[in-house]
Amino acid sequence: MIANDENEPAAAAAAEPQRTKGVDSARRALQILLEFSESTPELTVDNVLEKHDISVPSAYRYISLLRELDLIEEREKGRFVLSPQILRLSRAAESVIDFRAQVQPILNRMAEETGETALYLRRVNDSAVCLAIAESDHPISISFQPGALMPLYGGAAAKLLLSELPPAKLAQYFNRLGPVLSKSSRKKLEDDLDAMRSTGYAESAGEVDRGVWASAASVQTSGVSVGALTIVAPDYRLSDEHKTQIAETVRAGAKAFREAIAHRA
Repeated sequence: MIANDENEPAAAAAAEPQRTKGVDSARRALQILLEFSESTPELTVDNVLEKHDISVPSAYRYISLLRELDLIEEREKGRFVLSPQILRLSRAAESVIDFRAQVQPILNRMAEETGETALYLRRVNDSAVCLAIAESDHPISISFQPGALMPLYGGAAAKLLLSELPPAKLAQYFNRLGPVLSKSSRKKLEDDLDAMRSTGYAESAGEVDRGVWASAASVQTSGVSVGALTIVAPDYRLSDEHKTQIAETVRAGAKAFREAIAHRA
């Protein structure tokens, strides 16, 4: 092993990212903002002090700055959460994470193999949106069309997207939903979500469009959801054997999609 020359920088030092000078306060405020996550939806001043070596006045000053910019808000006394302003940033991020070029050939292959319509859906806030579609030679009339926002509580793919919400956010979703679902319907949906969460797969019949059966598989990479793939078809022309084939095709399509985008997500 050859030792480094005294004039050469150490490898470890060279690997460290260069820090921008003169922005320590901005860096600290952004570090506090980045503490929020699905598992940490709220912060207190004590949380900030535990994570950052700063004084109490400094902690309040950084929090005040984030509030001034409408990035966080005080939900209860001393408890801070992200503000709706963050949704605008989220939508901007989603707009540049576009996997339609990767998914379309996979949808085309799924439609060709099964003779049925294949779709790619993602969750946008409280809705499921179809981003890409490959229609069969005998297309059917379905509500999920590119760009259309649909509820998350109906249909195999939409419910898969709903199942990926953490418990706290799922409870908030049901609160926003209000009386749309009866108590029994909500209980059944929650039971369905538990099963979907463990398998990443779902089927449905007539939940969105009458007489339409659907098979769907979720797509995640590095623990991040990028949507769900689904095949829909009229139930009347599907044998059990054909449904099994469709389910296998959907799972294979989800695997191929996951591999195609693994380097981007």
